[in-house]
Amino acid sequence: MKRTIILFYTLLVINNLFGQVSKENLSGQISFVSSKNIYVKFKSTIGLTAGDTLFTSSNGTVLPVLVVNNLSSTSCVCTAISNTLLSVADQVIARVRIDNKTAPTEKQTEISDPSLSLAAVPVLTDTVNLKPAAPSDTPKQQIRGSISAYSYSDFSNTGADNSQRFRYTLSLNARNISDSRISLESYVSFRHKLGEWSEVSQDIFSALKIYNLSVVYDPNKTTQFSFGRKINSNISSIGAIDGIQVQKIFNKFSLGAVAGFRPDYENYGFNTNLFQYGGFAAYKTGKGRTVTESSAAFMQQMNGSKTDRRFLYFQHSNTIIKNLYFMGTFEVDLYELKIDSLGNETSSGTLNPTGLYLSLRYRISPKLTISGGFDARKNVMYYETYKSYIDRIIDNEFRQGYRFNASYRITRDLSLGLNGGYRFMKSDPHPSTNLNSYFTYSQIPFLKLTATLSGTYLKSSYINGLIGGINISRDFFTGSFRRE
Repeated sequence: MKRTIILFYTLLVINNLFGQVSKENLSGQISFVSSKNIYVKFKSTIGLTAGDTLFTSSNGTVLPVLVVNNLSSTSCVCTAISNTLLSVADQVIARVRIDNKTAPTEKQTEISDPSLSLAAVPVLTDTVNLKPAAPSDTPKQQIRGSISAYSYSDFSNTGADNSQRFRYTLSLNARNISDSRISLESYVSFRHKLGEWSEVSQDIFSALKIYNLSVVYDPNKTTQFSFGRKINSNISSIGAIDGIQVQKIFNKFSLGAVAGFRPDYENYGFNTNLFQYGGFAAYKTGKGRTVTESSAAFMQQMNGSKTDRRFLYFQHSNTIIKNLYFMGTFEVDLYELKIDSLGNETSSGTLNPTGLYLSLRYRISPKLTISGGFDARKNVMYYETYKSYIDRIIDNEFRQGYRFNASYRITRDLSLGLNGGYRFMKSDPHPSTNLNSYFTYSQIPFLKLTATLSGTYLKSSYINGLIGGINISRDFFTGSFRRE
């Protein structure tokens, strides 16, 4: 029976891997990494929906690494679905459905990592547009969603055990239920390993992850209330909020407030001890491809009756200059707790910068794109949550890093790229350096194969080596079993 189940899921995945001929690739870049979420910036999220899977390339191998929880016009809030370590400025790829009637005039198939070519990127789920539609004067019910299931295997000739993992997801967006102003949004995932069901039995939330489950009420076009678990795109750095959120739009400005609880830091379940509240202000101007967005937020996070963290968050992005995209984020902690040698606690206000990120991407020509980024970050401190080992993780030293990417499409089927990274701390005996290059040949004549050669050089305090790889893929199906 187990073999039958595994065979079924394998066939389901193979169908999704090669059956989506109406999909195209969309390149994005990780702009921010928090303790719970990863944020990805795209030129445009047209064709992306909540529940979609994002991919990256590791030594010529394409891997599913992120799932989209929420999105705006140019960015996505995501959750990791693998153990792959992701950093700011890393590149990811999305498979998007292109409607020829509404597709933008400028193609979005130019990707920064050619190893993530159309044939190389698997499609694990079909979703529909889950972006919240703007409420109208005459609400009309629209119910859309998707259910997906897939599995993937890890094999090794080392001492590591082979494993078989399964993942099931449900995405649902019921807008204006019964033509009312009430809507329902949800994104739920269940994942587990074969042979490890006992862990799920002991703690259901070790496998069940609720990323979005909320009821939304839109009394008019400029006001919105939401109740339940939801990520607010204006303050996405804090992750999901269990509680109430309200937002009011005033032309180009918007103001909002939130109050509720943080998801449990161990299993992402519901935890009433982690109360939080705050507010935000945002400003957006421009239209089309010339857009400027800025936001500022204040958050107070508690653990029981005590302050856990208090901070300010700033974000700005713009495309004022043609083909040049800029994004920057900045965090400042406002609360500090000191413990002396006798164990006495002293709290005080502070202005302590904890994170800075700057990114530039420039499209020199339709074939050549370059980008670079800088980030400097300290350990984010939750004084009550991490109190049992506070002395071990408080570190005021900044970790700094630089990232550079370049990609060039020689012809329609030939492309190459180069990635480089450099990270350091003053206390490190050696900085970390990596350099990766790749060359892709898509749709090799007669064979209909796509091949990618890659090479990586790594050097850090604990590793020094070269890695080479080749990835070969081929489409076998021209349709799918999907029904609409």
